[in-house]
Amino acid sequence: EQTAITTLPAVDLPPAYVPQTPTPAPPTPTSAPVANLTWDGYVGPLFQQKCGACHGAVMGLSFKTYADTLKGSQNGPVITAGDANGSSLVVKQSAGNHPGQLNGDELAKVKEWIDAGAPEK
Repeated sequence: EQTAITTLPAVDLPPAYVPQTPTPAPPTPTSAPVANLTWDGYVGPLFQQKCGACHGAVMGLSFKTYADTLKGSQNGPVITAGDANGSSLVVKQSAGNHPGQLNGDELAKVKEWIDAGAPEK
């Protein structure tokens, strides 16, 4: 008895397994550049969202307004315009584990804002 394997002419078959080209990973999302890096354009709303629950008018340090923020607390100013690394807000946030902790991108933008003189508008 003969089978098709022995009676048909040999045919070149494609390989049974061909590894696919790896799909490239999607680009890592980067935060959008802040066009208006001012108190009104970025920092004030960020502080209201992240800090406002604890640092309102009732506490010794308020981030409710630009003037309150620059005034600081009974221990003095928390922002030194033009000197982000010398600002106690940046020192505290850089240490981490603060209840209203800013993420790395947010802290970098706040530092940039402070180094630019902490403009209001």
